[in-house]
Amino acid sequence: VIERVLFGCDGAPRRHFSAFAARFGGPDADKETVRLLDPLPYIEDSSACTAKHWRIRHGECDRDTSLAVSAILALRLRGAGADVDYFSPWNVPHAGDYDLTQLFAWIDAL
Repeated sequence: VIERVLFGCDGAPRRHFSAFAARFGGPDADKETVRLLDPLPYIEDSSACTAKHWRIRHGECDRDTSLAVSAILALRLRGAGADVDYFSPWNVPHAGDYDLTQLFAWIDAL
């Protein structure tokens, strides 16, 4: 998903989710829609059903998302007691299906 159109809808192809972005025009995304996108509050919410096992891969040369995003997610999950298999493969861009054999081995091991 391209971030600039993430909160778009039928009436508006893009909506802003911060005061900074709103300065450039266009409607704002409603607060509830923005809240639903952020996984961090759910990790420590006792009423949420959070998965016990996580496998997170974030290519080291991903140009779309900072490594800090996946690292923070992994740390928060570990802090909440989740089993997290986190790895940032070297020289891998924003791509998938590069380690399917390892993924299925990880699933089988669970």
